[in-house]
Amino acid sequence: MLLPQFVPGISRRRPGIIFGACVTGALVGVGALAASLSGQQPPAPIKADAPSDAQGRQVKLKEQLRVGLKARTKADLAFIDLVVQRVDQGKLPRKMVDGTFLWARNRSRIRSTTHPLRPMVYFQPALVLRAKAIGVKL
Repeated sequence: MLLPQFVPGISRRRPGIIFGACVTGALVGVGALAASLSGQQPPAPIKADAPSDAQGRQVKLKEQLRVGLKARTKADLAFIDLVVQRVDQGKLPRKMVDGTFLWARNRSRIRSTTHPLRPMVYFQPALVLRAKAIGVKL
């Protein structure tokens, strides 16, 4: 337990910080103790030798786009398949796809709160325009 004399500035201004740190430490310790007593091992962290591509990604591009863009229609899935095909062929840079993906997700989040749109609505036209600028037809 952190005693007030060891952290005098924090204890007077924000005593809840000390309490929160103590509670968090106690909960972590209790969780580790319970796992060791029950004979169960905690889940193993992802290792460096887990299957991944050259950049260290562990999620396939198709799955990232399908789930992250909330693709639902056959047309959405067909467009994602085309994008993945162009990336695999080396015609479309993965960085461009990732950047457009992140932009579309952010745009859908901040756009309209009353009638939110799926990120796919922003991703498809944006990627078509960006790909056209480098001479790739989607």
